[in-house]
Amino acid sequence: MKRILIVLSALLLAVCGCSPKISSNMVIAADSIPASHPDYAVIYFYRTGNFVRTPYDVHLGDEVVYRSKNNTKAAVKVEKPGTYEIWGKTETRENISLNVEMGKEYYVKTFCHFGVAVWRPSIEQVTPEVGRSEWDSIR
Repeated sequence: MKRILIVLSALLLAVCGCSPKISSNMVIAADSIPASHPDYAVIYFYRTGNFVRTPYDVHLGDEVVYRSKNNTKAAVKVEKPGTYEIWGKTETRENISLNVEMGKEYYVKTFCHFGVAVWRPSIEQVTPEVGRSEWDSIR
């Protein structure tokens, strides 16, 4: 029995150690975005304004990295390559997977759409051309 517990513990540690981790200190102030660099990637999160005011938290893996509200933006510096789950939840959970490579920039647009009781989150990756234009329009 003791051997089984040791083996299971070792497996759990191995599995947990393989998944990419994000630290809260990786969230960057929107007005101090670093230039592209081969040692990290930057994910730009944003939400343009519309009549829907329902805010929700956006997660990168297990950590909240952005509060999606109208006319807001945030950037996250990612220092490990890998596939990351980006998700938000109100009455339903919406998620996308993002394969992050070092030295690249990614734009993730957040918004809301109709739900049954409350507005539902929407999260989508957009092209750098569209993302940069919409990101820059938010003041």
